[in-house]
Amino acid sequence: MPSALPMNTSLALALTTAASLLLAPAALAASPDKGQAHFILMKSRDEPFVGVTLRGACKSDDGAFFGGKKVETQWSCTTNADGVCTAEIALLPKADSDKTNACKGTMATEITEPGAPAVKSSYFTFFANGEPHNYNLLQKMGSWKHGDYHFKSLESRESFDAIAARHAPGFYKGRIAIEDTPASAAVTLSTAAAHVPESKSYPSTEHLRASIDRQSLKPTVQIVVKETYIDFSYRNPTSAKFVSAAGPRSVEVTRLDQNVICNLRDLLERKCTHQETVAFHIDMDTLRQAAAAYKPGERRVWAFQITAQSGHTRDLTLSHAEFLAMAEAIDAFVAKGKK
Repeated sequence: MPSALPMNTSLALALTTAASLLLAPAALAASPDKGQAHFILMKSRDEPFVGVTLRGACKSDDGAFFGGKKVETQWSCTTNADGVCTAEIALLPKADSDKTNACKGTMATEITEPGAPAVKSSYFTFFANGEPHNYNLLQKMGSWKHGDYHFKSLESRESFDAIAARHAPGFYKGRIAIEDTPASAAVTLSTAAAHVPESKSYPSTEHLRASIDRQSLKPTVQIVVKETYIDFSYRNPTSAKFVSAAGPRSVEVTRLDQNVICNLRDLLERKCTHQETVAFHIDMDTLRQAAAAYKPGERRVWAFQITAQSGHTRDLTLSHAEFLAMAEAIDAFVAKGKK
């Protein structure tokens, strides 16, 4: 019969085992063995490229200088009616991380428009941020780095969706934020959440904002413009021009926010970063006219122009789909308030 361990010895063994479990490193989840590269191809901000085929190759490896493991993938996809396509890419999983392995381009990406020969762009690298989904924008324009197509890696799915669904009323309807504070005299509706900047460094967006008086249920509508830029000539927006339901109008803008990021070198080189947010009012007839101009399947926009103190201008647009979503949201809230 085996002899029992003394009580203090058993306790010491138990404490040692528990301590080793606590100090042991947590096991990492397996790194993905595949990822998805999402593309949206645009002729302009409002016109997608349909039926365009992208083709390329990339390689993921274990980082070894000599030898080592690697996986090279040939990928391709063809854009749909919204100019969107997705390529699935096989990857070499990382042994010591749950982050997606980067896949570095090994050939110049080929872009083939319908009825045209393939043209070469640059070497695209995917998943550099460790996430299994990569979002990219390609625009037809001259680029010293990417040839006839300007390539831009987007920072999030939200910014990708904001481009792809720019002309879908349902996209805005699902993102209208309602600020309903009982102590406030008005309820605020905003489409700001539908406008995710393409770049966090230079967040420039435009959106609709409506205020509805609690007592009278009368709505007022503004267009809010937020711009971030490096430009010595265009500063201090002062007015907005647009075509209202009654004809062309020019109105003053209201400054909501202003900031300048500038060090001594930026100041000397006139490269300060300016951040300005302004707003201007439009009447309900103009809102409803712009909403009525929406046609399913068409990518139509309502144009306006912002003029700076120097006289320099910027031409901007909002989709008629956004006006329709806001008009319906206002009507729904007013109807609810009348009950």
